[in-house]
Amino acid sequence: MTLEFLVFANLTLLARLLSLFRDDAAVAWVWAAKAGFELLALGALYEPGRAWLGAAAVVLVLNAAGALWDRRAGRRNMGRLLLGLAGLVALSGCFSPAAGLGFRPGLARAGEVLRDWTALRPFGQVLVGVRFHLVLFGLLVAANEANLFIRAAFDWLNLKPQMRAGAPGTMELDVGEYNRGRVIGLLERALIYFFVLNGQFGVIGFTLAAKAFTRFKELDDRRFAEYVLIGTLLSSCLAVGTGAVVKWLLSR
Repeated sequence: MTLEFLVFANLTLLARLLSLFRDDAAVAWVWAAKAGFELLALGALYEPGRAWLGAAAVVLVLNAAGALWDRRAGRRNMGRLLLGLAGLVALSGCFSPAAGLGFRPGLARAGEVLRDWTALRPFGQVLVGVRFHLVLFGLLVAANEANLFIRAAFDWLNLKPQMRAGAPGTMELDVGEYNRGRVIGLLERALIYFFVLNGQFGVIGFTLAAKAFTRFKELDDRRFAEYVLIGTLLSSCLAVGTGAVVKWLLSR
């Protein structure tokens, strides 16, 4: 992976994390703001050319498709995930060595000035390195893209947490529990991801055991127990898999 691709991919994944954090359909201005942010980053960081125009077209098409999907689809998560994956594949072509899309020359000169006029040079060298952006790429994939996959699985298996509604004998989605599950899962995957990168596999077991302990009294409800168990297993497997792939890439 090239540094040019990783930087823009991370900006795109960060924008997806912020704009798709809720399960509700993102309003049109959110998609417009996301597209504007990505185009601004593309214009500020990269030298214009044919590959640049291709990347800009990918940004516009994917955000327009995302807005249409959110408006029309009842179950949005799988479509959001597939659009994100399609975007990364398309952008990888735009940022390939053959396409030749590179950073603006002025950025290198600005970096040299900062290197000579700041004592924080070691931090700057880390932040502009491929290793840092590869680790960040894996973290963002484990955080949001894995969350979309897990929520799509809950949609497919009809495992969303339920609570009693106002009318007797009826149930409705427990929005509070579902939202808490998103945050807990995000933190869980981030921890497991970094544990895998550092080879601390034993600590992963303690993390999962601690989560099970805090939920112990609620596991008498079979439906809720299945929700927690499947969510935890999917979350941990995706985090371990992402961490293993990134660790392998770092070792090459």
